[in-house]
Amino acid sequence: MDEQSDLQLTSGGLKKLGNLVNLKDSTVANAIKERGGGQGQVNQVRSDYQSLKVGELANMAAAGDAEAETAIKIIKQANKKREKYGN
Repeated sequence: MDEQSDLQLTSGGLKKLGNLVNLKDSTVANAIKERGGGQGQVNQVRSDYQSLKVGELANMAAAGDAEAETAIKIIKQANKKREKYGN
């Protein structure tokens, strides 16, 4: 883990993020866009989750929040949409 960051990932949160651990300090909306997603994918995420940091969302998903889990899946799939449709 990165000691410079104030955000501490739980072991479950780290597992949920997987290869997205480098985005843990980005907001959810920015992470989706960085990975090639559009505003439509950002809008699929609950509005109060869009401004959360990805790491916070991962910790929530690890604690059993199903909507946080879905938001992480949307972030992960943003890259696949870019590859398929060429944003």
